[in-house]
Amino acid sequence: MAFHDLEGLQPAAVAALAETCEAVITAEGRELATERERQLQRQLFEMLLGHPWPPEVAAAVPVGLSGLITGRRQRQEVMQLLTLLAFLEPRLDQAKVQVLERVATELQVAAGALADLEEVCRGHVLRAFGDLYRRTFRELNNDGLVQGFARFILPMLGVGIDHAHLANYQALASAPADSFGSALHAYYVNTGLPYPGSRKGLPYPYLAIHDVHHVIGGYAIDYAGEIRVLAFTMGLVPDHALLIGLPAMLQFQMGIADPLAASVAPKLKDQLDSPVFARELQRGAAATGAIRDLHWDFWSWIERPLEAVRRDFNLLT
Repeated sequence: MAFHDLEGLQPAAVAALAETCEAVITAEGRELATERERQLQRQLFEMLLGHPWPPEVAAAVPVGLSGLITGRRQRQEVMQLLTLLAFLEPRLDQAKVQVLERVATELQVAAGALADLEEVCRGHVLRAFGDLYRRTFRELNNDGLVQGFARFILPMLGVGIDHAHLANYQALASAPADSFGSALHAYYVNTGLPYPGSRKGLPYPYLAIHDVHHVIGGYAIDYAGEIRVLAFTMGLVPDHALLIGLPAMLQFQMGIADPLAASVAPKLKDQLDSPVFARELQRGAAATGAIRDLHWDFWSWIERPLEAVRRDFNLLT
């Protein structure tokens, strides 16, 4: 099962993408790729493109790549593959990031978020995460920087609590057995997590859909589950995929802590299972319907059977 949008690429585009993949893992021939990187590169290429790895591949970004990869979704999925390749080893490499930036600029996909990644390479971690927060606030919720941080801070002071949605969450206890609502209720009871928008919870606009993805996707609340659900979400919303995924990949793969997440999730290294991550990307990309909207109003689906909801959204098992 490959990315549907990449399966139909012409042979010239497939060959060009292989050269671009090789350029990423070797920084255009300036670095020696590890055996692990080479094995995973071929596996991920074949998984996500549905084409075998070519026999002869140059380590250079080919001229005219944007003329071969023309579809918007195709370009987004190409950048997801290339970014995954840059994170195969638990060491952030500036030369590889620069190749990613150049490709992203040519394909017009999320080059700004990758510029922040280069800032991390230079040691400017707080500056980079500050800009990632700014982009997240603006692009995901149309918030300014001050308003975005206020959503996180004010409820802790007892101000700005989302009482309307809290009432909906409290009513989940009465949802029918085996329903989506019952599963969402069990998620909060079993994990002990606070409701989004509550005094102890994270903001509803930023967390509610994430929790819904955990439940509908069947993802565990551990580090492996968090990485998988983020890959799934990246596949669902390719317009914002790198912005959603990069902070967690830095936190869990490179051991570079996200300042906002550091209090609830430790920095780890080498936690990325690349083939599993690729499968969840595919699963999100194959989904259909309202779940692809980051601002989906899921409350009208609460009483429906969970399995029916999954079928409606074409969620692959």
